[in-house]
Amino acid sequence: MAGERLDSTQIRRACWRFRMVPCLDGRGIMRWSHRMTNEDLVGVYRGLGEETVRKDGTAVSGSTRNSQIIYTADGFMGVVSTLAGRRPVPGAESRMDLNGLSALERAETASDVVAYAGRFEVKDGSVHHHIEMALNPSLVGQTRVRRIHLAGDDLTLTTVPDADGSYGRIRWRRVR
Repeated sequence: MAGERLDSTQIRRACWRFRMVPCLDGRGIMRWSHRMTNEDLVGVYRGLGEETVRKDGTAVSGSTRNSQIIYTADGFMGVVSTLAGRRPVPGAESRMDLNGLSALERAETASDVVAYAGRFEVKDGSVHHHIEMALNPSLVGQTRVRRIHLAGDDLTLTTVPDADGSYGRIRWRRVR
């Protein structure tokens, strides 16, 4: 009934039934949110920007990038991020690979690219990217964990803080 007070057991049951969990919003205020699942992330997102947040809270904008991340309903993901404003490489216009280029041209072309794909799963407010293939072969077999904040079609992925307390934050917008 309206105005009825619920005891803590009733609240826990209702939260579990409706997948509700307490979380902090962007201003640090406690709000109720539903428990995230893989289905919540399904879609194609374009990058809006990235930044590094230092331990003292100051944010430093990253380089301007063209980025896209895809999460599929069957649990696959892929991401490609390149430095914005890249120039076409002469001689590579008709090729999907870079094999016709010199070693230096290949290195320069790939140096500002982040690309990996694999499976993903959402657990405890984070997305786990299980990397199965990547431009950087050292990433294969690793799992990258990112905290999730999803508000409508706006997605923010945040890295785990590093040794000095800084963390990365990438903002995305769902386009499909």
